[in-house]
Amino acid sequence: MFLTLQIFTLVSLFLLLIGARQVEKNNPDLERPIGLGKGIVILVNQWVGLTTFLVAAQLSYEQGVSGLFGYCLAGLASLLCLYFLLKKRAVPHDPVHATRTIKPLLLLYYLEHFIVSLLAAKFIFKLFYSVNIVILAGLFVVFYQFILLAKSKNLYIRSLIISMLALVATVLLPTFVYLKMSVPTIYSGVHFLAPEMLILDDLSGWLLGGVLFIRFMAHHLLNQNMRKIFMNIKQEKRPLAFTISSFIWFFVPLSMGTLAFVAKASAIWPASNDEVGLQVVQQFGGQLGIVLLVVTLLVILFSSSAGDFVDKTFVRKDIFVKAAVLGMAALIVTTLPKLTILDVMVFASLVWAPVVPAMYLMETSLLARWPVAFAFLAGVGAETYGMFHFSLEWGILLSAMVSVCLSFLFRGYRSKEKKQSA
Repeated sequence: MFLTLQIFTLVSLFLLLIGARQVEKNNPDLERPIGLGKGIVILVNQWVGLTTFLVAAQLSYEQGVSGLFGYCLAGLASLLCLYFLLKKRAVPHDPVHATRTIKPLLLLYYLEHFIVSLLAAKFIFKLFYSVNIVILAGLFVVFYQFILLAKSKNLYIRSLIISMLALVATVLLPTFVYLKMSVPTIYSGVHFLAPEMLILDDLSGWLLGGVLFIRFMAHHLLNQNMRKIFMNIKQEKRPLAFTISSFIWFFVPLSMGTLAFVAKASAIWPASNDEVGLQVVQQFGGQLGIVLLVVTLLVILFSSSAGDFVDKTFVRKDIFVKAAVLGMAALIVTTLPKLTILDVMVFASLVWAPVVPAMYLMETSLLARWPVAFAFLAGVGAETYGMFHFSLEWGILLSAMVSVCLSFLFRGYRSKEKKQSA
């Protein structure tokens, strides 16, 4: 049975790659201005990641519906905010100037991404049950093909694969699970085992949603493809493309997060809370559900890793810096066995909260360094105060609010100076 799952997974991956090559062959002009459909596909690909499938179920498992809706609404709000920032050109788009300042932040971006990828890879190989040299060789060939796709700079091909898999998995995986479990059993299990999961006024879940909003915004703003994608979508189609793709993304974690209710009802106690969704699919999703989940996660993992591999933000001599960041991520994962993906996102937000508003203030307003440093230090001070007097989440939120308010204040003062000098 285990060998059958592995074979079906590899065959599915190769069939997806063959289909991608055919689409690429029949659509050679995909880099030209694109319309609504292709714009939605590319945007969904930029926003659907490993965390979308894994963290929603963890938050639902730990915080109930408040954590699930907090995560989904935080992501939706960040995507809509990103559109307005891009529309007002409040995102750096000068590659030379932006790279100089954003480059240090990208190191933390890559560190967080590498840690999440390593944790997800560990969970994926658990679903594989066992891995031999043939399976590893097949996966290496698939990964190399994704590197070739990334080098082609054709975002639509990779986007089509990931968007299609994400939507299919979002619909089919919960369906497989709930068909396996009887509806009365699910409802009675939730009622008797975990009634607290249905409480909406749990403040901790909503606070985590606020923290994740900061993390989402940091990743959106550091995504070097977003300005290009925004400009490449036809102007009259941009609002609708961003709105539809945002709500499509919203339903992916919302659907996957419902698997945590099955875990509570069936008394599933995962070794790590971020693999609760995987264990539910493994136990109740059947072989087809396991293959679909593994293929989806592997495609997302290989696509994002291949994109990092061919990223031109770092020149060739910086390959050792990337290798050092990857080594640090591996060290963190091995030395902290209880670390979860949600922990990584929250702790990274400790840095994102005071840093990102200050750095983007300098990029978009071309201010002197002292206002930027002041906004950053004020954010760090507010973060420290909030952490010691309230909680980690409150510290991060206070830091972001202080840094953002000061950034807007300095930016407004800068704009006033420009008008007076003109």
